[in-house]
Amino acid sequence: MIGNIFLDALWQSWWLYALFSIGAITGMAIFFQSRINKLKFHKADLERQVLERSGLLEYARQSEEQAREQAEAANRSKSMVLAKLNHQIRTPMSSVIGMASLLNDTQLTTEQRTYTDNILVSGDGLLSEINDILMKDILEYSKFESGKELDCKDFELRRCIEDVFEVFASRSAGTGLDLIYLIDDNVPGQVVGDALRLKQVLMNLVDNAFRFTSAGEIVIAVHLVGHDEEGRVILSFEVRDTGNGISTSKQLKLSKELANNDPLYQYEIMGVSLIICKKLIGLMDGKLQVDSKPDDGSTFRFNIKAGVSHQRLYAQKHDQMAGIEGKKVLVVEDNLTLCNVLKNELAQLKLKPSFTTTGERALEIIDRYGDFDLVITDNDLGSISGINLAQSIRKHHPDLPVILLGKHGCHSHHQFPSLFAAVIPKPLKYHVFCNEVSTALKQKKKEGAPDQNSVKQVLSEDFAQQYPLNILLAEDDLMNQLWITTVLNKLGYKPTTVKDGKEVLEIVSQNSYNIILMDVQMPEMDGLEATRMIRLCIDVQPIIIAMTANNLQGDREECLRAGMDDYISKPLNLEELAKMLEKWHQASSGVNHQYAGTLG
Repeated sequence: MIGNIFLDALWQSWWLYALFSIGAITGMAIFFQSRINKLKFHKADLERQVLERSGLLEYARQSEEQAREQAEAANRSKSMVLAKLNHQIRTPMSSVIGMASLLNDTQLTTEQRTYTDNILVSGDGLLSEINDILMKDILEYSKFESGKELDCKDFELRRCIEDVFEVFASRSAGTGLDLIYLIDDNVPGQVVGDALRLKQVLMNLVDNAFRFTSAGEIVIAVHLVGHDEEGRVILSFEVRDTGNGISTSKQLKLSKELANNDPLYQYEIMGVSLIICKKLIGLMDGKLQVDSKPDDGSTFRFNIKAGVSHQRLYAQKHDQMAGIEGKKVLVVEDNLTLCNVLKNELAQLKLKPSFTTTGERALEIIDRYGDFDLVITDNDLGSISGINLAQSIRKHHPDLPVILLGKHGCHSHHQFPSLFAAVIPKPLKYHVFCNEVSTALKQKKKEGAPDQNSVKQVLSEDFAQQYPLNILLAEDDLMNQLWITTVLNKLGYKPTTVKDGKEVLEIVSQNSYNIILMDVQMPEMDGLEATRMIRLCIDVQPIIIAMTANNLQGDREECLRAGMDDYISKPLNLEELAKMLEKWHQASSGVNHQYAGTLG
């Protein structure tokens, strides 16, 4: 009985335990299924969010791509506009500078040559400004960062500085400031570098000096520092003035800004012109520094590295002084810096200079010694002007020649046409000074007659005899065609002229030419397309030299890709054109030229 009761209780307990276990398992299953359902929901939600975000990312990517394409299109449009403006401005400038170059190659008086020099220098300065405006945004320095932007050629240091002063000659005369340059005797007269960029630096610094100088002088000095490991000369330039100077606090801040190379650095004291100077000087492996004292002027210094030139320096014509060595010259000049410059120049010419600062003292010296061969006097001497001094000298020493140093644009001496052996405008130019001193001492100069020695004959018909060439000129602008043809005629050539690419193809299919001077932008068919057709279709290949008013970055490479052999920028420089013809004469002597695909 008891046993049955025990078994019955055990059975019921087991059954309850089973029921409880089944319930627990069922509950756990329901719980886990709920969790799984939630995870599936979250997964689906995450997948939905990923898809949505992927769509947004794709939309953002497409928007970014579209914005980039629009920016590139805008840049292409800007480049096209700049290229067109560049061509439209430089084309007439080519005619102006070209005709002035032809005029400068004729026999002119010193005064006339001064005017033509001014036209050429001003034209070059204008072209430089056009380059800066059209070829880059001043506040973007991508072009400055590329060493390829330096156009290194042989150039004369004196002529480079004189061209800078020529730009400021009228301003100097109006303000009464003297523009003077000093070049140490050990500095090479001619070097290899980018003369245009050096001029730009000097122009900016001289312009800056004018702004803060009301009286006295602005001086450019050049010194030789030494040579680098590559054999290049290291030249030190100083641009100093007698202005108000810079306060100590501002000078410290300016020096800090000049030394800082962080492109994100905020420049507060430096103006745009100094920022450009800093970038250009850095491009020429140098640094810009400043030294100044309040009320004692300022000096901006920088070094550049330049190659050593092996070309003969044209401007040094010491052979002109043969037979007049040892002649005594009296210089009357109240600017002591200019006195030292003239003393050095006359000593280099093997003359014996003496100096005084006033007209009264000059008359005393002449009356006491009376053995001078020449007097050089400034016109602004205080109580006695240069004109009055010359009149007094003429009265007592009629055979003593006098050279007047006058302000740029001053014509007061025109009232006395026979009073002076020569009138040299300030700022002085070395070759003009040497020519006039030589001529006056030799007593060969006649008032108003052209100075034969000062005429630089760049063009000569003997050139074509030495380098015979059959030339085809392709140029659509009639004025440019006229002056280029005139230049070639003066060199002894008789070029054939056409006005577009189609005429080029027609004539080269019937005649052989050694060289084609090919304008790039022409109607009907441009020079690039005409060149491609010549390279494909003509058996006897000529030398093709591109002539273009477009000198933006990439134009040279585009000419090369089209099949041209060389490139010359408008306005054409007479000497560069002559060198170009001389360079390609040998390659084209047999006419059967094989296109090399390189630009020299």
